[in-house]
Amino acid sequence: MENCKNKVSLSHIADIYLYEYYVAKEQPYELELQDKIKDYIKKSHELMEEMEYEDALKEWMKVLKHNPVCMEAYNGMISCYKYLYNIEKEYEITLKTYNFSCTRAELAAYYRNLGWYYLESYQPNVAVACYKYSDLFETSEQVKSEISYLETALEKSYQDMSVDQIQNILTEKDIPLKANSITLALIYKAGLEAYNTGNNMQARDCFHMVYDLTQDEEIKQLLDKVTINESNHRR
Repeated sequence: MENCKNKVSLSHIADIYLYEYYVAKEQPYELELQDKIKDYIKKSHELMEEMEYEDALKEWMKVLKHNPVCMEAYNGMISCYKYLYNIEKEYEITLKTYNFSCTRAELAAYYRNLGWYYLESYQPNVAVACYKYSDLFETSEQVKSEISYLETALEKSYQDMSVDQIQNILTEKDIPLKANSITLALIYKAGLEAYNTGNNMQARDCFHMVYDLTQDEEIKQLLDKVTINESNHRR
């Protein structure tokens, strides 16, 4: 029975919490003693630089086998599917990233990737809404470029689109307007566990992710405490 356990390479407590809730679902697993994914990640990037996107996908899949919550792997796969012009697979993987988006940058990427899907699916208004909403989390030159392209192609300006209009369009498509509250709760719990066991570095990471997306004052106070503890520990 012991041999039936999944073996995963999860080095951060946040990954462990996300894996247990979204992937393992109470199934037994073992943590691998060594990080097996670094070589796969390196190889994936090299293959993408060589424009060998099919082979790069295989390497990214190896990463996910060892760490099923790795955002770098998911985003790498999304890039490959864009280059291969596999619209539906890009969309499928983009949807998976929502539960694992723990920072403003990751959530912005989620909306940008949705924007690409809707752009290629000939739904320009939804694409623009996704692109503009991503900019509320992290500005991107890609967003400006894509919107400018659409405005030129359609001879239409999107400059005056309000946040309410954007959110209405997203809601009509059942696109969430903020980070997954369950994910944020999991990261918060992971931070508390790390803090209570003296792992200040990972506790800080967790609290920073939650604060980044919520701006919650209590989280800020915890983040400050952990930062002070970590600073004192280094002295």
